[in-house]
Amino acid sequence: MEGVILKDYLIKDDQLFTDFINKHDELYDYEQIDLHSIIFSLNSLFTNDYEKQKFYLKKCYLHYRDAIKPHILLEYFTMQGDREEVENLLKSEREYDCPEMRTWISIYSILSERKEGLLSGTDLIDAIFKVKNTNNETLILSLIIHLYGISETGLYEPFHKVKRVVKPMVDYIDNDFLRESYSIRLAEMEVITYLYMNKIDLCREKCLEVIEKSELEVYFPVTYGIFYHLMGQSFTFENYDIAKYWVEKSMAIVSTLPPDYRDTRMIYLINTMDFLNSYWGINLDVEPYDEAELAHRYVVTGRAQEAVHILDQLKIENGYLTSYQLFFYGIATENNQLLQVARDVFISNSNYFYLQLLNPRNVQRYQDRMRGE
Repeated sequence: MEGVILKDYLIKDDQLFTDFINKHDELYDYEQIDLHSIIFSLNSLFTNDYEKQKFYLKKCYLHYRDAIKPHILLEYFTMQGDREEVENLLKSEREYDCPEMRTWISIYSILSERKEGLLSGTDLIDAIFKVKNTNNETLILSLIIHLYGISETGLYEPFHKVKRVVKPMVDYIDNDFLRESYSIRLAEMEVITYLYMNKIDLCREKCLEVIEKSELEVYFPVTYGIFYHLMGQSFTFENYDIAKYWVEKSMAIVSTLPPDYRDTRMIYLINTMDFLNSYWGINLDVEPYDEAELAHRYVVTGRAQEAVHILDQLKIENGYLTSYQLFFYGIATENNQLLQVARDVFISNSNYFYLQLLNPRNVQRYQDRMRGE
């Protein structure tokens, strides 16, 4: 079958793919195996059936470990939000101990720690600096992780300077899947920086640039869910219905993802909806699960003492109050000095988008509602 494109062969039907797996020597030269073509083919064969796609990908991995590039599979599982399979694959690769994979193992181990909240900001940068890159692809992903660290520290101007260097490197990656995946990673970070810099037009423009490539959603559902969420957030202070529309689109896609990612991410989305409801005074009878958002709800419904009690407990438990919580506390206690502290913390975190909470109009709006006016 020399010269036959794997994708064209695989997409015919389920049985052909099974035959391909079970009788690979008769059907195809394993040295020509291209994992990204297999991924694209499986998405065509088993649309919206990630579990079946994963089943065959794992069989490919077992049959063609010496022919495929496991780091592409690591990236695919990461972009599907499948932390369990990422960890299983990392474990297998550590046991196999292929020299070519050692750097990739280090990089994806760092990414896993980031996902678990164990590494961020400067600690993330320090960790990725210790990795000795062995080729251009590992270097590019290391630089992307470096950018995660820069953006998490709120250093948005340096972020954009480094991104301008990394983006052309990503554009020249030969592998289609990695090129698309790394590009969308960069776009996600770029949108986040625009949102918090309060450059809303750029934020929405970049979001739509990705969202309009709807054919990529099946390959990168995690990131598309984040883009929908960010798009919704960008309308927080402008339009409740539009913000809700995009957040619910994010919820819809996140609900289809593996449980370990889905459950964690859904909390953020629910908190966003609770924030929107409190800000716009909608569905106030349904109390938020998150303690900080419950304090927010109590503030806008005039239950100041209950809000203060929750915030005091959060300060005892965590040792500090976030910028948002300081704002709620300042409103609940009618403490303008505390509102100024909240303003300073928003600015120090480079969070100019949610700094809008402290616009005079918004402060007056919250104060009036807290007093029941």
